[in-house]
Amino acid sequence: MSPATIDIEARVLIPGHATGPALVLDDTLSFWGGFEPSNGEIIDVHHPQFGQLVGGSILFIPQSRGSAGTPGGIAETLRNGSGPLAFVLGEPDVNISVGTLVANRLYELEIPVLEISLAAMAQIRSGDSVTIDQRGIVVAGA
Repeated sequence: MSPATIDIEARVLIPGHATGPALVLDDTLSFWGGFEPSNGEIIDVHHPQFGQLVGGSILFIPQSRGSAGTPGGIAETLRNGSGPLAFVLGEPDVNISVGTLVANRLYELEIPVLEISLAAMAQIRSGDSVTIDQRGIVVAGA
């Protein structure tokens, strides 16, 4: 179980503010083939979170998996409102960052992308309430 509240200083890849429930993925995810951009559903039948929706969450993910099509899948799900409110990565990920940056610029969104250590990510549980500020401070609690 998560502690009452934890503060994590993240590396800011794309700044922004977001508040929502955590969705912590146990494995990498392809946003081009393992994910349905129209509704934000994880459709990779081999993924531990198969069937879950990422929309409205603060998505904690070790990194993406797969192709250069990932930015397009991310930009589309953010454009149509079925994507996460923020991405918190275990490693910098150019595909997630590019897709988010494109969506932010084209659709006037503010979807932050942060990087934290995998050890810090292990402290977060799906469903925890998470707030991210412009400086990259991640505050999470049950």
